[in-house]
Amino acid sequence: MAASTPLLEPMPPWLDATWLRLREAHRHARLGQALLISGPLGVGKRLLADHFARLLFCTAPDADGNPCGTCADCHLLATGHHPDRLLLEPDADGASGEIRAEQVRQLCARETLTPMRGATKVLMVVPADAMNLFAANSLLKTLEEPVESTVWMLITEQPQRLSQTIRSRCQQINLTSPPATQALPWLESRLLSQGASTVFPAAHAGSEGPAEPAARCLALAQGAPLRALALAETGALEQRQRLLDDLINVARGERDPLAVANDWQRHEPSLALGAMIDGLMDVLRLAVDPTGARIINLGARDALAALVAQTELVAAHRLLQILLQARASIDAPLNRQILFEALLVRWACLARSAT
Repeated sequence: MAASTPLLEPMPPWLDATWLRLREAHRHARLGQALLISGPLGVGKRLLADHFARLLFCTAPDADGNPCGTCADCHLLATGHHPDRLLLEPDADGASGEIRAEQVRQLCARETLTPMRGATKVLMVVPADAMNLFAANSLLKTLEEPVESTVWMLITEQPQRLSQTIRSRCQQINLTSPPATQALPWLESRLLSQGASTVFPAAHAGSEGPAEPAARCLALAQGAPLRALALAETGALEQRQRLLDDLINVARGERDPLAVANDWQRHEPSLALGAMIDGLMDVLRLAVDPTGARIINLGARDALAALVAQTELVAAHRLLQILLQARASIDAPLNRQILFEALLVRWACLARSAT
């Protein structure tokens, strides 16, 4: 088996300090047997956990204690086939999206087995907040008396949904969105390495570099670099721009909200609701700060600023609450046509209520 090419993706710069603390705590045996890694979507929670799992399993770490990325255990982890790394996720066949108690009990039963390749087993629960009450209670019993050879990693965007008792049993690692001075150069570099003209075909018809699209992606991702990279790779930036253009045209009275609702049938409700929420919040931000220093839709600053004067702000706040409630209920059965029509008509009325 060839082992000359490391399989590890380099640790992004905003995780360096956390990684160093984690690595040193492990080196000096100061690390607990349960880690709770939390933070917003796209900041590298799973990446950090995967790196640490490789460190625990790696048989040939470098002089600094970093995993080599080339040994047999690193290869097994990279391909997802390491027998001592067990991953618990929501039941793919379940409609609730929950992690059930039976799943947790099965994982806890495997915790007691001897590791197959080394001295350690790693058990990941992703996302940990998906555990229902019975599952969480089952896990709590194990966390109170973990097997010595086991390291648990609970990964979540919403640690507050876990009980205080579970959180108290874990060593907590909270990640936040990095400053743009770290995130933007990393994102631009990744876009260049992938071929920016492929990622942003429309934005790169001329000689423009990736800086502007990278900044737009980062803003849409609320400063989360990995989420921004996913937006670029999936073409979501262009989709969001088209949705925002529709919203601006509806607000100007240039498009019929019912016609736009019909066009939006091909979009997932979560994408459309996200565009509406971000667009409306940008209008409200611009009403407070005309410089637009904190808006999300950087490419539409002027168009959104022009809407501020014709928008009734109290009505805008009411619509924002409705949009947030709709997004919170996104998993419930819904009729897209009715949902989009109701919201877009309200959107169109924002300008009329100000006149």
